[in-house]
Amino acid sequence: MSRFLASAGLFVAASASSLLMVEALLRVAGFSFSIAPSSVVFGWPRPVSIEERYEVDPDLFWHPRDYDTKLARLTRERPDIVFLGDSCTEFGIYPGLLVERLQRHHPGRPIRGAALGASAWSSYQGLAQLRRDVLPLGPRIVGFYFGWNDHWLGFGVEDADVPRISGLGLATLRDLRISQLLFKAWLAGRAWTLAAKPLRVPPDDFRANLREMARLTRAAGAVPVLLTAPTSHELGLEPEYLAERYVADLREVVPLHQRYVSIVREVAKEEAAVLCDLAARFDELPRDDVKTHYFMIDGIHLKPAGDAKISEFLDECFRESPELAAELDRISGGA
Repeated sequence: MSRFLASAGLFVAASASSLLMVEALLRVAGFSFSIAPSSVVFGWPRPVSIEERYEVDPDLFWHPRDYDTKLARLTRERPDIVFLGDSCTEFGIYPGLLVERLQRHHPGRPIRGAALGASAWSSYQGLAQLRRDVLPLGPRIVGFYFGWNDHWLGFGVEDADVPRISGLGLATLRDLRISQLLFKAWLAGRAWTLAAKPLRVPPDDFRANLREMARLTRAAGAVPVLLTAPTSHELGLEPEYLAERYVADLREVVPLHQRYVSIVREVAKEEAAVLCDLAARFDELPRDDVKTHYFMIDGIHLKPAGDAKISEFLDECFRESPELAAELDRISGGA
């Protein structure tokens, strides 16, 4: 028995020494691989890292550095209308322009609006944010502008896989280079076995996320408003940078985006949510104006004139919806 224990002890000691040696070699070699998202890559007009604008969030992966301060202020102010989304909402000026328009139609108590989007967020983060941060604010109307990041390629995992990975013991060892190496090897093996890299949020999950957003918003006594994401993309004229990381084939960009736009329309109908079909409205405009006047070169983000056009279309959508018009009357009347 003592011989067995001695042998086992030597084996454990040798294994530990080997692991420590591998860990040291990996560190000396400068190897590092994040087990969870640690930076944000912004795709327009060229992919550049802007992680200095964001910090890690346990539920949302990342959020703007001023996010907590903004939430604290909104908790005091209690916004009436909140828009959630990605960089089109974070950096867009359409929410403020819309509130100005609505205020003119509904004089009385000031209508309080807020935008809580973040660059590179998908509907996965939007749903988590709605549950954790937005519904506690007590908004009367919640707008959802998602779709772009949902249909881009993931890094071997879908957004929904990240919490599962973080729940593994591997996540507690995230600073060890050996853990990072094993995780990278697992991702490589996963990508090898998949016919294609997974989308960050597959169509069925995107649909489920939007449905849950609409239902939770209704359950909280607020009106859900689903926005379709407009674009200036055309078949054969897609921005080249998208092929570097976002899609496997540039020819997928237009049909893929249209598929997700269609899902937004379907969910709005199924859940009796208000649909503001921005994609359809922009499709009615002259293509030259859309490409040169309203959209940036990436075909995703809007110029100030494009945001102004969005606010115009949303204003019309809000006035044409009896439910939203009645809610705005109650808000401006102080009810």
